[in-house]
Amino acid sequence: MRTAVRFAACLLAAGFAFAPAFAEPKKWTPGPFAEARQRLLRGNYDEARAAFEDLAKKDAKLKPQAVVGIAETHRQVGDSQKALELLNEAVKATPDNPDLLAARSDLLFEMGNWDDANKDADAAIAKNDKQMLARWTKARFFRDTGRLDEADAAMRWFVKYYSSRSNADDDITNPDELLLVAHAGAENARWHNLSKQFAFILNEVISDAIKADADFWPAEVLAGNLLLEKYNRPDANEAFDKALKINPKAADALAGRGMVSLTRFEVKDADAFADQALKINSKHPVALRVKADVHLIAGDWPAAEKLLDRAKAANPRDAVSLGKLAACYLLARRGPEFEKQVKEAESFDAKPGAFYYELGNSLEERKRYSLAEDYLKKAAILRPMLAGPRTSLAMLYLRLGREKEGQELLTKAFELDPFNVRVANSIKVMKHLSAYATVQTPHYELRYDLKVDKVLAEFLAEFLEETHSELKAQFGFEPPNKILIQVFSTHEMFSGRVLGLPDLHTIGASTGNLVAMASPVAKGVKKPFNWGRVVRHELTHVFNLTQTNFLCPHWLTEGLAVRNENMAKPPMWISILRDRLAADTLFNLDTVMMGFVRPKNPDDWTLAYCQSNIYVEYLVKTHGEGAIGKLLEAYRDGKDTASAIQFACGVNKDVFEKGYRTHVEDLIKPYRSKAKTEEKPMTFEELETAHKKNPDDPELAAKLADQLFRRNKVAESRKLVEFALEKKPGHVLATIVKARLLSRAGDEDGARAILEESLMANPDEPRILLALGRAYVDTKDYENAGKVLEHGRKVAPLDGDWLEQLARLYKLTNETDKMISVLREVISGDPDELDGRLKLARVSLDANRPEEAERFARDAIQIDVNHEEARKVLIESLKAQGKTAEVEKVQKRFAEVK
Repeated sequence: MRTAVRFAACLLAAGFAFAPAFAEPKKWTPGPFAEARQRLLRGNYDEARAAFEDLAKKDAKLKPQAVVGIAETHRQVGDSQKALELLNEAVKATPDNPDLLAARSDLLFEMGNWDDANKDADAAIAKNDKQMLARWTKARFFRDTGRLDEADAAMRWFVKYYSSRSNADDDITNPDELLLVAHAGAENARWHNLSKQFAFILNEVISDAIKADADFWPAEVLAGNLLLEKYNRPDANEAFDKALKINPKAADALAGRGMVSLTRFEVKDADAFADQALKINSKHPVALRVKADVHLIAGDWPAAEKLLDRAKAANPRDAVSLGKLAACYLLARRGPEFEKQVKEAESFDAKPGAFYYELGNSLEERKRYSLAEDYLKKAAILRPMLAGPRTSLAMLYLRLGREKEGQELLTKAFELDPFNVRVANSIKVMKHLSAYATVQTPHYELRYDLKVDKVLAEFLAEFLEETHSELKAQFGFEPPNKILIQVFSTHEMFSGRVLGLPDLHTIGASTGNLVAMASPVAKGVKKPFNWGRVVRHELTHVFNLTQTNFLCPHWLTEGLAVRNENMAKPPMWISILRDRLAADTLFNLDTVMMGFVRPKNPDDWTLAYCQSNIYVEYLVKTHGEGAIGKLLEAYRDGKDTASAIQFACGVNKDVFEKGYRTHVEDLIKPYRSKAKTEEKPMTFEELETAHKKNPDDPELAAKLADQLFRRNKVAESRKLVEFALEKKPGHVLATIVKARLLSRAGDEDGARAILEESLMANPDEPRILLALGRAYVDTKDYENAGKVLEHGRKVAPLDGDWLEQLARLYKLTNETDKMISVLREVISGDPDELDGRLKLARVSLDANRPEEAERFARDAIQIDVNHEEARKVLIESLKAQGKTAEVEKVQKRFAEVK
């Protein structure tokens, strides 16, 4: 169900009129072309071509329309030249046929040959004043050459014609003609800000076209494009999917799905949809642009340029392709080519607003905000009737924290286009923000929900200034203006502030001079998180991007941001790094961006963060802290990565990469640089089937025994375990399952004995070490438990929950120093882990270490500012240090929310 609502008589003012309610609607039939048309619409292009050719042979009167159908079969697969040859031949044989002239004019226009297209359109209209396809070509010709008054009149012709036919009880029922009315009506609505007319087009005109011909997927594609234009992505996807159900080979619909995926930042899906479209039509401009956008996101300007050159070859005058191509030249610092492209666009369009609009949007997406603003303003001046440039400018200003300017433009944009989801959402967010409280600090303006985050805001205001001083010293730079910090009480509002859309899958974001984040207790946030870590991460981006005028590459600012989170690498990071090093599939400086924007799997995304962080570590270790500033300076001056590395480090990029690789190898050595063999998990049913086929396989027997034990089928499990151990003495999994069976039967001594026996044969096997360590703890053999678990922690740190088990052990044995050491390691790689910090705070306080207790309690407060135990320990630790003023301040904060 499309969300655009239905309107009735009010649309008369918009130009459309309804037939009288009592009128009996006429029905459209495709006549002798029914079968050929259906095959064409369902993507059976070869069959359709044969059917059209057969009709042309049987009846000369049908030949002109049949040739149009044949030409369309070629156009759908990207062979426009073949389509043109067929139409040229047909027009030569029947020069006075307006339908042939109109079809050729449409094709020529889409190929960028506007002059000849215009001539054909004029000739067709001279033969048939109501030849709608020819009139659509004329309207586009006027529009795209900047003859705006004439274009306006040409678009209005369709609206008036539709209404006059309706008033005369002669409704347009031909779906092809209704589609043209929808196209022109949508353009008329854009130019005259007739928002309700979009609803009428979707719910009446397009729906009527589909009712007339259930296979008419082009109407669904137009609906999808109109909905996507308003950022109504769910309904847009539904429309494109409907088109694909009719015709799986509809390249237009596949490209549409790709565009929707791009707006969701689902880059992998966008690329896949574009590839599917290009497999059908290798010259499809929209699909080529989607793929180009994927490369632009990754910073691969040459690859994007090649794709955009192909799109331009398909239509040398397509403003969208030319705008993106011009952006590509600017991003690659190729001034002469950029100027040439601008002159080319201006040579055939007196008002190239669409070109500058696309140029501005493409630059804005790449964070070239100053340039983007200039070109979007130019687009707004050249095409003042369009809401698009103003909407983009409004979103740009909001992103940069220029909220007053942004809100003024948003209001105007909403008046022009109230169905635009991003505009409506952004207005809703700004209204939501207007009720927030504000705290001013020397360098920050902090906005927050007074009802939810008053205490958080007071801690955060102090933390911001502390972090600011650290980052200023680190980078030798500070942003020139106050930074806007906004903490949202709902995740939906946070996402809306950043994107204008509800599905941002993170909890913090920075966009220039703005940091937005969801509160740790925000509605929609699944669990509390360390807000201090998020703030440090996002502020690093603000410093880096401002310092380099947004030219800092993604890998560098992410590596620096992770570094400033002050956490150890999580075990999962090390595990992935170890396995990818062994497989020789690490990223390098040329490919690491792809892990962020185009990951092939979840590990790619994690690895990109991990490697970026290690690049920064290696940079500082090898070339000193000052190399960071020099590298940022190089990027600010527009150097590419090879030149920047040479400038900052005094070595070429290949030498830097080689040293980095050695650094990674050294980092991994303590973790056994040995890739794990990944086995696809088997279901219980699959295990049973596999065991029946291979009853002598001890590995399958042990796995099945493990699953049977978990299902409480003890006897069957024991039988398989004994078989596996007989077949392969010391089998690790079989040994562990047997130990569980013995323990369950009350034979703890037997369980330990079999594990000890296995450990003698496999002294470094982590599974045996972990099982035996747990068994020792359960039987209060704490001395041996410590030895076994510490050994496992040493020889296989990534392959067991050693820290969790050791923390349990040292709590039982009251070994405070050891417990503190373990807990420190637990929290070092997990900044959101609350329980460990609380335990450390309490243990440190009990051990008369109030300074440490305060630090851990403050860490806990950064995860849950409302946690009673964290508050209590913080106050107690401050009192123990004699910090009376600080105690009074903290107590006052907490008291105000009770």
